[in-house]
Amino acid sequence: MNYVLQVLFILALMTVGYVARKRGVVSAVGTSEMVRVLIAVIYPCLIFSSITRLDAAELAANWIMPGMALAIAGTGLLLGLVALRCMKGVDRQRASAFLFQNTINNYLFLPLPMVMLLWGSQGVALLVFASVGFELTVWTVGVFLFNRSNKLSDGIRMMFGPPLITLIFSVCWVCVRDLLCPELAASGFFSALAGRLLELFYFGTETVGKATIAVSMIVSGSRIAAMDVRAAFDKHVWIVSALRLVVTPVIFILLLKQVPMDETAYGILAVVAVMPAAVASLIFSERFGGDSDFIATTLLVTHLGAIVTIPLLLAWAL
Repeated sequence: MNYVLQVLFILALMTVGYVARKRGVVSAVGTSEMVRVLIAVIYPCLIFSSITRLDAAELAANWIMPGMALAIAGTGLLLGLVALRCMKGVDRQRASAFLFQNTINNYLFLPLPMVMLLWGSQGVALLVFASVGFELTVWTVGVFLFNRSNKLSDGIRMMFGPPLITLIFSVCWVCVRDLLCPELAASGFFSALAGRLLELFYFGTETVGKATIAVSMIVSGSRIAAMDVRAAFDKHVWIVSALRLVVTPVIFILLLKQVPMDETAYGILAVVAVMPAAVASLIFSERFGGDSDFIATTLLVTHLGAIVTIPLLLAWAL
């Protein structure tokens, strides 16, 4: 029941964006500008505040988490490629959106409250660390999927945007903080000032980062409000939804059961694996140019379908 309520909450937040767009509170230009701010400022703050909650020992002890997150994404990518080989007449823009939707799921926003409920703060820390694997996939494979030019340099330039730079910086920050252990002077005006500024920096990034979920949902709802309703009858939408909600998680969980690991880590990865399509896919499409109608429709369909599939799959997996 808790899983269903969490999915319904996400849909309710999307509804806010939907109503805002329909009533003219948010325009197409406003949606586009929100996406820019989200990628350049808000989302990087979430990455930094999340990663820096961990310490270097936790990073080393739980290295398998981001590795298995990469495996979840890789499973989806391979199945998506197989499906595309069996489909005819799929243009490049649609193929990129199709692959992204089956590669990257809602790996942080939706599972976060579920993990908190089931495993507490320790589970949240592991989930955040696991998300590093997805972040690397999003800002490497994901960016190249939406790279319209064939130039490698263009893809690299898009890839090294604020989120990926922040991710690298955050991991380095944790390593320097915990392994080199730099210390401020015990007393003195400048020491006190530096300590206070550091506290404000942490507080500021955490506060701004918390807006990521709300802004992402509003953007998604706004884009869904503008989509062509005929997109809901597109067979590709239903194919990728079936892959994302059933085929990919079932295959990955069967593989995951063969890997010896801590029970908590297994449970968190199982929760992540059954999640619907990522809201970030629409953010990417709006920012870098993609098949936004297709992506918005699959977002809506997979989140509605997840109300049924998440409880069933987790009852089996856990």
